Amino acid sequence: MLKAAVIVLIVMLAYAGIYSLMSIFVPAVMMKGALTATTGKNLDNARDDGYLKALTGGQRNIGIYALTTTIAGFFVLFAGFRKGQKWAWWSFLVVGGIAWLWGLIYSLVIGDKVNSLLMAIGIIIFLVGLLIPVKEFFGKEAEKSEGAGQ
Repeated sequence: MLKAAVIVLIVMLAYAGIYSLMSIFVPAVMMKGALTATTGKNLDNARDDGYLKALTGGQRNIGIYALTTTIAGFFVLFAGFRKGQKWAWWSFLVVGGIAWLWGLIYSLVIGDKVNSLLMAIGIIIFLVGLLIPVKEFFGKEAEKSEGAGQ
């Protein structure tokens, strides 16, 4: 089950990476729904007053933070998770949970349907990858192997 979970988490991290890259390279596409949901106006209104440059710059920063988190996720996945180390499972739970859940809650609160859907897809993939190997990380077999290593 651990191998299957690793594959699912690779898919989730690739999905997160694509989402991040879109925020970096096509920020207007990624922020369109949030801007409309929050202000009731479209991006053309922001162009008129010069706000678009500031907004896209902020979106690119968000994308860069998300991309670095995704890269760190790959390190955690291959350095600890695929070896069955509990710290890696907890790392995914905390960091992935905060990232995906915050994005979903924020998108739902402001009424951004597109990003809500994208975040919901990410959470589903994330949870599947995290929950498939729970017994391997926290079952009786995991406790026995930990005790033998001490």
